[in-house]
Formats: sequence, C-alpha cells, structure tokens
Amino acid sequence: MKRLLPFFLIFFITLQGCASEQEKADTFIREGNAYFEKQEYAKAEIQLKNALKLTPDSAQAYHLLAQAYLKQKKVQEAFGTFLRLEQLEPDNLETKLQLASIYFLANKRPEAEKKVEQVLAADPDNITGLYLKAGILGSKKAGLETLEPIYDRILALDPKQTKAMLLLARIYEAQGESARAEAILKRAVQATPDDLNISQALFMYYLAHKSYDKAQIVLEDLVRQKPEAVQPRIMLATFHADRQENDLAEASFLKAVELAPDNPLPYMLIARFYNANEQPDKAEKFIKKALAVHPDDAGLKTVYADFYFLHKAYKKAEEMVDEVLAVRPDFPQAKVLKGKLLIIRKQPHQAGQIFLSLLKDEPDSVLYNFLMGSVLLEQGKPDQAISYLAKTLKKNPRHLKARIIMADIYFKQADYFLAETEINEALKLSPKNYNALLLKGNIYAARKEMKKARAVYEELIQTHPQNPAALFSLGNLYVMDKQPDKALDAYEKALAINPNLMDVFINIIRLYSTQKEYQTALHRCDAHLDAMADASPVVVSIIQGLRGDLFMALGNTDAAIKAFDLSIQNNPKFIQPYFSLAKIFHSEKNDEKELETYKNLLAQRPDQSAPHFYLGTFYEQKGEDDLAQTHYKKVLELDPEHVPALNNLAFFFAERNKEMNKALDMARKAKELGGEIPAIMDTLGWIYYKKGVYDSAIEEFSSCVEKEPENPVFNYHLGLAYNKKWDYINAKKYLERALELEKDFKGADEARKILEQI
Repeated sequence: MKRLLPFFLIFFITLQGCASEQEKADTFIREGNAYFEKQEYAKAEIQLKNALKLTPDSAQAYHLLAQAYLKQKKVQEAFGTFLRLEQLEPDNLETKLQLASIYFLANKRPEAEKKVEQVLAADPDNITGLYLKAGILGSKKAGLETLEPIYDRILALDPKQTKAMLLLARIYEAQGESARAEAILKRAVQATPDDLNISQALFMYYLAHKSYDKAQIVLEDLVRQKPEAVQPRIMLATFHADRQENDLAEASFLKAVELAPDNPLPYMLIARFYNANEQPDKAEKFIKKALAVHPDDAGLKTVYADFYFLHKAYKKAEEMVDEVLAVRPDFPQAKVLKGKLLIIRKQPHQAGQIFLSLLKDEPDSVLYNFLMGSVLLEQGKPDQAISYLAKTLKKNPRHLKARIIMADIYFKQADYFLAETEINEALKLSPKNYNALLLKGNIYAARKEMKKARAVYEELIQTHPQNPAALFSLGNLYVMDKQPDKALDAYEKALAINPNLMDVFINIIRLYSTQKEYQTALHRCDAHLDAMADASPVVVSIIQGLRGDLFMALGNTDAAIKAFDLSIQNNPKFIQPYFSLAKIFHSEKNDEKELETYKNLLAQRPDQSAPHFYLGTFYEQKGEDDLAQTHYKKVLELDPEHVPALNNLAFFFAERNKEMNKALDMARKAKELGGEIPAIMDTLGWIYYKKGVYDSAIEEFSSCVEKEPENPVFNYHLGLAYNKKWDYINAKKYLERALELEKDFKGADEARKILEQI
C-alpha cells in the first residue's frame, strides 16, 4: 500500500496543475475580453496570447484574438487565427464566413467562393453568406438577372434588410432602370424611417436626377420626423446653400447650432457658409463660439488657422498651427496647413518633407499626393511631380485641379498630345472651366493653330469680359504671329482691367524693347507709375527694375543703378534688382560694392539659397576658401538639391583635394538631378581623374567634348586623362586642340609641359 502512495500523490498534483493552468487561462481570457470591450485591442491581444500559451486549443481565445486583430487592422494575423479556428471547429459557419470575407478582400475569389458554398450548403438561408455570394458574383460582372434573385431571397428572409435594397437600387441605376431604383429606395425608407443613411440615399438619388423638389421633400420629411435631430437640419441647410438659397440655408444652420450648442460641427459648417458668402466677420464669430465650447480641440484650432490662411493672415495662421503642433506634432490637418504656409514662405523643400511624412502613413491619400505633386512643381521638378499627380488621378479621376496641372506640365514640356489629352478629360468634368479652356487655347497656339487658338481666346473674352487672362494670351498669340500692334492692343486692354498685372506690363515693355524702342518703353514705365499713385510697393519695385533694365540697354549705367536702388527701396525682398546691381559692379570690378550688394540681399532674404550661392562663388573667386565653403554648405542646407551648389562645392573640394568621397557623392547627385550638363560632367570627370579612376574620367570628359567641342578646358581635361592612361596619341590630340582654341586658359602651361614630354 505504501508503494502506491507516491503514484496517487503525483496524479493528484498533476490534476491540480492542470486545473491551475486552466484557471490562469480563463483569467487571461476574461482580462482580454475586458480590454476588448474597452477598445484596448493591443492589450487584449497580449492577454489572449497568454491564454493560448496555457491552453493552445481554446476556441474561445482564438475567436477573441481574431476579433482583436481585425480591430487593429492586422488582417494577415486575423486570417491565420481564423484558419486555426476552422481546424478546431470545422462546422463553425461564422469562421468560414470570416475567411471568405478575407479571401474576397484579397481578390482570391475561388477560395472565397469555396467557403461561401460550404456555408450555404449547410445553411441555404444564411444572409451573410448570400451577401458574400452576391458580392463575389458582382465582382465577376454578373448581371441583374443573376444578382436580383439573391437579393430578393435576402429580402424574403428579412424584409428590413435595407442593405439589399440599396444594393439593388445601385444595380437598377447602373442598368438604366431609374424607376425601379427610386421604388426600391422608397421601400427602404418605409422599412426603416428612422435610418438617416437610407433617407440620404433617396435624397442623393433625387439630386443626381436633378429632381430638386423631391430631394427637398425628403429632407423636410426627415426634419418633421426628427425635429430635435441635428443631421437633417445640416443636410437641409447644405442643400439650400448649394442652390444659393442663402436665407433658408442660414436659418437651417442657425437652428442646427441651437439644437446642438455643444457640438462643434454646426458652428464649423455655418462658419464655412459665411466664409463662402464673403462674410468673414460672421464666420470668425462662429469659429470663436466653437472654440469657447471646446478650447483645446486641435481640429477647431486648425480650422481657425485655416480661416486666417484663406484670408492671407499668414502670421496668425502660423502662430495658431504651431500651437496645435506643439501639443499634437502628428495631427494631419495641422501638418497639411503648415506645409501650405511653408510654400507661401517660399520654403517648398521643408513643405515637401511634411507631405512626405504624411504619405508615409497614408500612401494612397488623394490630398497628400496632390500636395506633394504641387510642391515638387513649385521646386521646378515637374517629372517628379507627375508621378504624385498621376497617383492622385488614379485614386480620384475626377480631381479637376490635378488634371489641369498635369495638362499644364505636359504643355510646358512641349508634349502637346498628352497636354491635350489631359485637358480634354478636364473639360469633360467641367466643360466651361475658364482655366481649362485657356490652356486648350494655349495648346492650339503652341501648335501654331492660330485660328483655333484665337477662337478660344475670343470666346473667353466674350463670356468673361472682366478676366484679363484670355486677353493676355491673345496678346502673346499676336506676338507669335508677328502682329505687334494687335499684341499691344490686347495687352493694354488686359492692363485696363487690372493695372497691377505685372506680367502683362512686362510684356508691353518687352514688346517695345524687341523693337529697340527703349525711350518709348521708359515713357510707358513713367506713365504707369504716374497713373498708379497708390500702387503697392511691390508693383513700384517691379517697374523700377524694368526702368533699370532699359537704362542698361541705353548704356546709362548711373541711371540704371538709381532705378535698381529705387526698386530695392520699395521692396527690399525683391531679389532681381540686387543681382542686376551686382552684375554692374562685377563688370566695373568694384568688388566692395558687389560684395555689399550680396550681403544686403542676404540680410533681407536669409531663407533663400541664391544669395548664399553667389556669395560662395564670389569668395571662391577671391580665394577665400573658408567663406566660400560656408556659403555653399548653407545653400545645400536650404535646398539639398541645388544643382549648381552641388557642382561648385564638389569642384571646390576636388581642386583642393579635400573630402574627395563627399565631392564624388555631390557630383554624382548633381548629374542625377541636372542631367548631362557639360559643366557638371566635367566636375564629375575631374573628381574621377583626381581619384585615379581614369576610364570613368575619360567617359565624362568625352561627353563634355562631344557636347562642346570648342571648349578648351574640356579638351584639356580629356587630354590629361588620356595621358594618365598612357594613350599618348589621344592625349596629344586633345591637349593640342585645347591650346588651338585658347592659348592662355587655366592649365595651358601644364598642357604645353606634357606635350613637350610626349
């Protein structure tokens, strides 16, 4: 008997251990379920995994874990969990339906069909299975005759299945059976009169068919049925606003605010309504009211910042959006607005970084792709912009702005076929869109289809007499057609509409200049200044800059300097007159004045790369290496893709045998961004030469000589590289050619020395 005692003791302990593990697992499941109900899905996942470590065959734990995965959008993990559940409970139809749904979403129709067939074989009246079957057949382009019986069966099983009614309405509409679509939608409303979404579907149907009276009746019925509900009031207000029935819209919006004083949405919508109707004071009043109710709401603060942005109060907008981002650095709406503000501040690179960070989280976002495309265009990178705009249009083919911008890019690249293709698509969306029609005319003009272009412009001038853009384009057309008098007439008419249009005024002055009528052009500048006594300093600055250019053309340098100085006085941030002055001082070898001009520009525009670049060039020419290097590096801080700075700094390092690997990286990047520009290829070749990679150097120098055979330095460099390869025939050929082209270029003495040795 004593011998049996240990056996029973071990058995008892084992049983106790099993019971203990089951109890622990049950505790984990309870905790997981509690976390799930509190929507803390990640914590639920951890507890359920703990349960499964103790009880690997717990169907309850697997079921909850699969749901936790789905809530976290971990579809792959959920799929694996459902597969395991199916092994544990092969007859569980719910699990099979979940697997069918995942297969269907992953475009694995055969696998989805198989699971649905298994469900319907076991339960022919399973409504979820019937919906899935219809969805799969619909994805295979099945017609009404196949799908209608399935939805009819669902409605026979449950007459209140409004989802089936809505899907049938969509099919009827696609088949052109509008009466049946309307009837089934009415039936859906009768089945669930309290369901706003169903009434909204009927409302949208009437809107699509321009049955505005019926659409209004649907909304008014909703308001009568739910007098205290906010959503029907908002829908009715929006309906009236879209039809420009502003008094009715305002009354409905105000009622919505009254019904829900703690809900920020009605405040925001009425603010948008007032803003659209050019009543900014009223709009701001309601934004402030919303913020008084929810003072810490990041969304409301961003809306307020956006309000400032729309009204060009950029400083206030920036202060408010920075306040939001200080608390919520990843708030998408605030980041979007910050990016737009950076574009306004002429900092497109920084704006692009923001939009890229947003795209990292939402790569398919229509808005973010559009903004990224726009900012790349702002940076002068149309080819890169196209890829983002194309993605915008792939996700939303009806994005009118993206379509017009794409057309404009192709137009500027002289790809008139693609430009016309895109603009025709835009005109399908908005046949009378002014900008689209104007671009259509410009495409005709570029193709020298003068009659077609003129017809488009003249129609736009007739339909939009107060818009000067078509007159401007008509003037350009006459310039192309060598009819300067008609061009001048069109420009003057455009300027009469808006005297501040400097692109039009510049073309008038340019027209006089091409005919060498510099004095006439000067008189025109003076007359425009006299006529615009209250002109903005920006406009005055541009005109003074034009006067400076005209004085330069007349050879009157002193008068030109005075005009450029006046240009700067009126708009110290206008870059062009600084460069014009610096050019004069450079030609006069007045280093002190040239340097002072660049420094003055830098003081006014520290955010711009251009002054740093020219200072870098200036200091490099004067042999002040440290200062040159400092300014070139600053250029690349402000604009990492500034091709001339990449090239110059790379050459700067190569000439001094400093940081050669960095120089090589910069030169390669410059070539990648700038293309096969001889000066860039020469820099890259020079670095290869300095590093002893002579074959690569020869390849770059050969391309330079091929493109610019009369350049002595390129021939010299190619000769040097051949010499290092012991190819003395080619070395002699190119060194001699370099000296033929110019006797005293930098390196000429070295070329003669090598030729003597050869």
